[in-house]
Amino acid sequence: MLWDHTDTATVDPSSLRKSVAVFQDFCKYFLDVHENIGVGRHERIHDAASIRAAAEHAGADAFIRDLPLGYQTLLGPEFEGGHNLSIGQWQRMALARAFLRDAPLIILDEPTAALDARAEHELFDSMRSLFAGRTVLLISHRFSSVRSADRIYVLHRGQLVEQGSHDELMQQGGQYAELFMLQAAAYQNGGSAAPGAEVHSGS
Repeated sequence: MLWDHTDTATVDPSSLRKSVAVFQDFCKYFLDVHENIGVGRHERIHDAASIRAAAEHAGADAFIRDLPLGYQTLLGPEFEGGHNLSIGQWQRMALARAFLRDAPLIILDEPTAALDARAEHELFDSMRSLFAGRTVLLISHRFSSVRSADRIYVLHRGQLVEQGSHDELMQQGGQYAELFMLQAAAYQNGGSAAPGAEVHSGS
């Protein structure tokens, strides 16, 4: 695997890991809010300004400030005085960790699965400016999430079957276009979104 024409097998693994931020199945760390975000880049765990900025980028700062002790609120109902979050709020905490990591390569696997439509729109609307100058690999089955990507890759049964921008793929009238229209129609008709191929996008 090459990264900027460099074989990643020849790169120091520790340096490589520091250059990548991965968001997939998020963890619920039963720490206080500040530490929960700070573990995204432990070297900056005492940088309160950076942690707050990461929370703001992830749309988490507003509900954090409403918690009993704000960023010092202990999370986890298992502890006395511990506060639990909704699934969507936990997901925003995990996104804040990804923002704090400040890596040149961001891998997001279904980053908005637990967010409602408005929250998803707000996040993706700001993502291009937040991740300016970085490479973002977004993996999603939700076509609304990937349509603004610079390049979209459609995988079917482990094979790359289509690639291009949203407009290019729609003009081709292939699998992406078919599944996009099916999913859009399902939302318009109030039904369930149609199952489809896995879609990867890069920007």
